[in-house]
Amino acid sequence: MRRKNNSAVTQGPLTLENVKELMQKSSDDLLNRMERKFTKIMDVKTKEIFKEVNEIKDSISYLNAQYEGMKEELRLKCDQMKNLKEENEALKTTVKDINNRLSVMEQHSRISNIEIQCIPEHKTENLVNVVAQIARITGSKLEERDIHKCTRIAKINPENKRPRSVVIKFSSPRVRDSFMAGVIQFNKKNRNDKLNTSHIGIGGEKKPVYVVDHLTPVMKKIHAAAREVARKLQYKFVWIKNGRVFMRKSETSEHIIIRDLCQLDLLT
Repeated sequence: MRRKNNSAVTQGPLTLENVKELMQKSSDDLLNRMERKFTKIMDVKTKEIFKEVNEIKDSISYLNAQYEGMKEELRLKCDQMKNLKEENEALKTTVKDINNRLSVMEQHSRISNIEIQCIPEHKTENLVNVVAQIARITGSKLEERDIHKCTRIAKINPENKRPRSVVIKFSSPRVRDSFMAGVIQFNKKNRNDKLNTSHIGIGGEKKPVYVVDHLTPVMKKIHAAAREVARKLQYKFVWIKNGRVFMRKSETSEHIIIRDLCQLDLLT
């Protein structure tokens, strides 16, 4: 007789509980795998982020050090500029003072001089005789020995059609002042016939002749600027005395001594 083979294991039917357990187990396994993978990825990314952050921090530290260095360098440069500016202002003041002193000294060296303007030029002219004639016509006592030098000077502006001025150096300031006073008095007495070419023996049309202080180029510039300012600001009087420029706004106002061009900018 044959025997039946009973080696096969009989499996029981799947229940809902079994299915739930299997699904839960699969879900847990999947979540665990995902968590491990995510954790691994996050670890890598976190390391990369930390590395980048550290690099940024290093860059910021470097830039900050550079900035602080530049700021310190800028501060030093600003201090240097401030010092240079102060030194420059001090030097400008010193130069201005020296120029003023030189101008005063140069003007003082002309204390015995006068300048005669608008005398027509002639090849055979005798300027000493012209000066002597002016002295006679104005009533000034003058001897030939009182004239140390008499010459024409170059024009400041070569295009100017006026004759070259004549500069006379007298023997002393006293002689010079006496000569100037005579001319001033003559012009006051003869307001309608002030000193002109006819008085010094030059024929033809009468042309005015001016006797003025022999100013330095600097003082001439100041005098010209003072006259221009006087016109603009309605100052009535601008005159020269002893090589200095004076201004007065009216008959009753105080006179002002103009020592440099900057002073004119302060007038009102």
